[in-house]
Amino acid sequence: MGATNCPETPRQKMIGMMYLFLTAMLALNVSKEILNAFVIVNKGLQQTNANFTQRNGFTYQALAFAKSNDAKKVTPYYDAAMSVEKLAFDLDTMIKNMKVAIIMKADGKTPEEAGKAEEDLMLFEAKDNRDVPNLYMVGGVEDGSAGHARKLKEKLIEFKKKALDLLKDPKIILDKKDTIINKLGNLGIKTEDEAFNPDKPDERYWETRLFSEIPCAATLTLLTQIQNQVKNAEAAVIQTLYSGIGSTDIKFDVVAPRVIPKSNYIIQGDSYEAELFIAAYSSTDTTSQVIIGESYDSVKNVINNPTSTINFKDGIGKYIVPNAGGGAHTYAAMIKVFNATTGVMTSYPVKSGGKYAIEYNVAPPMAVVSPTKMNVLYIGVDNPIEISVPGFRDDQVSASCSGGSLSKSGKGWIARVTKVGKCNISVNAKDDKGGSKSMGSKEFRVKRVPLPVPTCNKQKGGTISKGMLQAQSGPMATLENFDFELKYTVVSFTVSANIGGFEQNPASPSGKFTPQQLDLIGKVPKGKKVYIENVRAKGPDGTVSDIGTISFKLN
Repeated sequence: MGATNCPETPRQKMIGMMYLFLTAMLALNVSKEILNAFVIVNKGLQQTNANFTQRNGFTYQALAFAKSNDAKKVTPYYDAAMSVEKLAFDLDTMIKNMKVAIIMKADGKTPEEAGKAEEDLMLFEAKDNRDVPNLYMVGGVEDGSAGHARKLKEKLIEFKKKALDLLKDPKIILDKKDTIINKLGNLGIKTEDEAFNPDKPDERYWETRLFSEIPCAATLTLLTQIQNQVKNAEAAVIQTLYSGIGSTDIKFDVVAPRVIPKSNYIIQGDSYEAELFIAAYSSTDTTSQVIIGESYDSVKNVINNPTSTINFKDGIGKYIVPNAGGGAHTYAAMIKVFNATTGVMTSYPVKSGGKYAIEYNVAPPMAVVSPTKMNVLYIGVDNPIEISVPGFRDDQVSASCSGGSLSKSGKGWIARVTKVGKCNISVNAKDDKGGSKSMGSKEFRVKRVPLPVPTCNKQKGGTISKGMLQAQSGPMATLENFDFELKYTVVSFTVSANIGGFEQNPASPSGKFTPQQLDLIGKVPKGKKVYIENVRAKGPDGTVSDIGTISFKLN
């Protein structure tokens, strides 16, 4: 198994970009939806860490099995791997304890409550607290040396040195050893300070660059990301150790097929990626394969409708679905291994979660938009609402509205409200087992649709020719700067003018000029004013309102 310089997976790069984006948004003091988005990122990192732990566990099992076959040869590699495991475990425990301490200080939780909140940040209330993590991690000094970030940095440096020193031990034989160690580099864990930049003095030191003046939610997520880097580094070192054993000398009689997806939850447009492999294998095996298809026939021990065949490389058959479409997906897989004793291929169907159907979900790209001054619903109109829960399909999401109603409309929702004030939209999500849980709520202000203004010939007043005014059917009720397509209907108005020193004001019981009103307009001399007043209009909710007056000067 070749060693690499701990490259980030596309998922890790995506999470890193999301972290940078969210941190930038936090600098703008946006709403708590952004802080809650860190919970989603943190959850994804935790799942990746769990996958790393499982994958590393298989490598440790393979090392133990190799040791049982050839203790003399394998023991130095096995002992070195056990040392790496302890180094990684101690560092992971240290970081977890730091997260628990921050939660306790920020939220006032007991150690037990803080431990549960560390596992699920939705249980953590003080996500926006900046003082506690800043003081705890940086210590209020320019270079961060007075906080726990310096202790973490020193521990990370120690971990990298000791892990690489284990590979440099003369007892560890590796082909092109110096090249392999050079490629491992810093094991994917950067702890160096930056060159001083007068425009960005707070980014010089590793401690302040990462942890200065960011809220708890970001700090805890960043610490989880560092745990991810440590597990990735652990994987690179122990896989390098395992590659040096010389697997062709190992005799094995147990084959354990496994599938480990990088994640069962991916962002639309990204690739679904899974590793299907056998826990013990021969590095010289070029005949083993993975067969991918729609489903598994347990009676015939075959894959139904096979779609692709994947050859093994270093004991792994890598299945990649580029640009996987949205929604739930399933597939089946079978590993075929060449049995040197019998000279035939032996088939092993792959299970995931006790089932032969391997599942993954593709969610749409996540975007958090929080216009804090525009969370308004209007009475009497269809208010379009977008509701989604990352990690759940649309058919798993339900919602309700206090003080109104919600209904599905295509890919979105329509809210209708009836009373001025406030209302809440609550969202629930149902998992594949049928269980439902609350995913939170959002408060909206409820207002009446703003009143229109009276216009005639698309004018609110000013100068108009007598002929142009008489050519109009009547005044209109116009909504200005309002995004909804609503119609107000003029139901009555009065035309007023002064003729020969006497004011005349014939009324119309509709939105149309009456003959008397048109006759009055015809009598007004040029340069004099005509008033269209007492304009009343009926809105979509049935309310009739006085919307004002139009004053025209005839030319």
